[in-house]
Amino acid sequence: MEKKNEYDLDHDGVLDEHELELAMEKEAKSTWTKVNSLFSTHPPTFKRILLLQQMDQEIQTGKFTTDHVYAHV
Repeated sequence: MEKKNEYDLDHDGVLDEHELELAMEKEAKSTWTKVNSLFSTHPPTFKRILLLQQMDQEIQTGKFTTDHVYAHV
């Protein structure tokens, strides 16, 4: 929430898909995120979102398997 104004480019109070992708790219490149992931028990937010997007695609195409989902966690 602290970075909301930085990522909400059109200042409408909602991150659209493009704004979310930019925020995720920035988080993925962050040195802090890389260092923090060494000691974290959970994946960073951008990886969680990518996993959820992949799960959504698999569910919509009927190719959803629980074995494949956990390979990314």
